Amino acid sequence: MLGVRAYQVGVTLVAPLLPVLLKRRGKSGREDAARFSEKMARNMAPRPDGHLIWVHAASVGETRSVLPLMGDLLAAHENSHILLTTGTRTSAGLIAQLTPESFANIHRLTHQYLPLDRPRWVRRFLDHWKPQLAVFVESELWPNLLLNMRKRGIPAALVNGRLSAPSFRFWRRAKNSAQRLFGCFDTLLAQDALTAERWDQLGLRGYVSTGNLKLDAPVLEVDAHAHLALKDALQNRPVWLAASTHPGEDELIAACHEKLRASYPELLCIIIPRHPERGPEIAAMLKARAHGAARRSSGALPAPDDAFYVGDTLGEMGLFYRLDACVFMGGSLVPHGGQNPLEAARLDNAILCGPHTANFVSVYEALSTDSGVVNVADAHELTAALDRLLCAPEERKQLAAAAQAHEARQGGARASTLSALNHLMARAHA
Repeated sequence: MLGVRAYQVGVTLVAPLLPVLLKRRGKSGREDAARFSEKMARNMAPRPDGHLIWVHAASVGETRSVLPLMGDLLAAHENSHILLTTGTRTSAGLIAQLTPESFANIHRLTHQYLPLDRPRWVRRFLDHWKPQLAVFVESELWPNLLLNMRKRGIPAALVNGRLSAPSFRFWRRAKNSAQRLFGCFDTLLAQDALTAERWDQLGLRGYVSTGNLKLDAPVLEVDAHAHLALKDALQNRPVWLAASTHPGEDELIAACHEKLRASYPELLCIIIPRHPERGPEIAAMLKARAHGAARRSSGALPAPDDAFYVGDTLGEMGLFYRLDACVFMGGSLVPHGGQNPLEAARLDNAILCGPHTANFVSVYEALSTDSGVVNVADAHELTAALDRLLCAPEERKQLAAAAQAHEARQGGARASTLSALNHLMARAHA
């Protein structure tokens, strides 16, 4: 139990500093300035009457993957309401964009920020919301929160569970703590065989492999007028995307594109940061390299002589992925762990990735087996691979078709997960 106890001591020591930290982050724009008090379990929305299902998703990727499942839960349980908690501004922005057309029963969905794991705030949060079921997505384990939930007897499920290699190494050194925290869940659903195997090595039991919810996500939407306007602005220019980039990658992407422009002077690179608030930073970096770069957040479209375009908006990946382009998946040239390639695969793009794909290792391995992705070791290999694909349209089409065919064969996790949650709720009410 040393890991949990050490964590709890550490939280106790830093707890007095947390309000100050949150206020500073709010002023700097790193937290939602209007709502950061929710992270202290204050100024919470009123609790709706009746049965409450609480779903926690850390950020945008987890939120997007679980939205269809939440829709299924609301449809199956007509007297229930869902509380969705997340931790980031971008995930809150995604929820704010939902409409009754894009998410049925939206009037039965409430979003809040999850409070930080200070015991007092956790208790206040649970006292207020009193959920009948807690559903955590993927891998966020907050010890004080989980132990308090277990103490109150709240039925809980971990869905789309994922255990990365670094997390596995950590928990292997603290098996007792792992068993205690994972034991707070009545239902453990693994997204792949590798996670199930790692759970088994930690001594966890009773888990089920249901598959990856991200493989069941609906096709990304697009605004038809925005799509037409962007296509008109591009005027059939060749384009490649650097999708969901992270700090440290944008400079590598810029250098790669500069080399490609020597052979393809009309080539446009669209850099789409994982966190849109980095748009000004990326534009400044490009300006320092003597490149003009329009930013989508300002409403601008790429000019004919622009070498770069910064896609610093939220919820427009469906627009960019419909440009029939080569797509480099960000977070993989730097040790972040990569991003989900299947949304791009579904929309018929040729996909490339770097060596750091630990967050989606099973997905990339399966995609590679089906010849649906080009793996590169570094920025130099990325440049060479893009050069080859840009001058070989048939190879590019074959790569995109293989990725799309692979993606079409995936699925089933959503139905399996819904069945498991319905079973858990039936047991809880028996």
